[in-house]
Amino acid sequence: MAKIHSEIGRTAIDEKVKMKLWAVSAGRCEICNQLLYTDGVLGYDGNFGELAHIHAVSEGGPRHKYGMTNEEKNNIDNLMLLCPTHHHLIDSKPEEFGDGFLVHQKKLHEDRIRKLTNISEKESTKIITFFSNIDNQQLYSSERLLKEAVLGVGRYPMDDCVIDLCSGLNTKYEPTKALMQQKTIDLESDFSLRFNSIIKERDSISVFALAPQPLLFKLGTLINDQYNAIAFQCHRSGHKWAWKDAGDTVNYHIQETKTGTNDKVALVIDLSAIIMDDRITSVLGDDVTIIHITIDNPNREFVKTQEIQNGFVRCFREAMEKIKNLRPAPEIIHLFPAMPNSLAVRAGMDYMPKADLPLLLYEQANAHEGFFDTIQIGG
Repeated sequence: MAKIHSEIGRTAIDEKVKMKLWAVSAGRCEICNQLLYTDGVLGYDGNFGELAHIHAVSEGGPRHKYGMTNEEKNNIDNLMLLCPTHHHLIDSKPEEFGDGFLVHQKKLHEDRIRKLTNISEKESTKIITFFSNIDNQQLYSSERLLKEAVLGVGRYPMDDCVIDLCSGLNTKYEPTKALMQQKTIDLESDFSLRFNSIIKERDSISVFALAPQPLLFKLGTLINDQYNAIAFQCHRSGHKWAWKDAGDTVNYHIQETKTGTNDKVALVIDLSAIIMDDRITSVLGDDVTIIHITIDNPNREFVKTQEIQNGFVRCFREAMEKIKNLRPAPEIIHLFPAMPNSLAVRAGMDYMPKADLPLLLYEQANAHEGFFDTIQIGG
């Protein structure tokens, strides 16, 4: 270990205490998290850590506390592993960096290290992204944000690199049926390439996706139940991807708002915004059965927890069974989605091609134009 940087040489710190401090801090500065056994700029290995006292050993030292024994002063509870910069900073400005702050910072750092090292190999995960037709992608695709979200659910990023499924430039484009179909082909190709060579069945994957909803559904069907997958929700406020600890209760409703006389049926998932029935009949005609999956106040921000997401999946399964049992029996479901991104992925994951009716997915170019059909799933 490095020479102890203390103004009082007689207060030697026990080697066992030094080793334990390096272990519980994972060899990182307990303020800035900098690695202290290697130089991050030039790449040289070495010991760049300094052992700092929270309460100084000598009278007049930073944050000195009268009445402490030498054993207490050199106990691990009174020591932090710091980089030279932050060791100098806390000791040169003790009025700004009090003992309360340092004790709290030490606990935060060491608790985080303990939590991360408690994650077993079976809880490791690969990060998958699919960003298509979005502006300002850098706001959503930062590896730091993605890894923070994964760690928040007790999983550990398996590889340093993120696996991106989007072919070509992730720039905004005007959706058309032909483009949606081509993007679907591209997605299938990328998925097959990446998953066959890198990801195996039952691997844990963490999915971060923003794209037109037909493509999100398609992505979900490719994932289905072959992988141990979590689909993360993009949030408008706070952390972009991390699940919240708690959220308001959300009650999903299945409502049949129009009953037709033939086998034509529309499933409207209006969770982000209300979709009026006249927008459906303008596409499918007036003689159609319309069933909605909705909530009391449709909005884009309600999916704050995984339980809210799971509640939607249960409701989606119920709606699919309800439609299957309609008479006359439909041959296909016309699906009109306005829903949060993770719910579209989860709906695709829980779609059962052998048991469910085929889905014809619709998209709208913008808020002022009508829906147009895009891709079919199943059948």
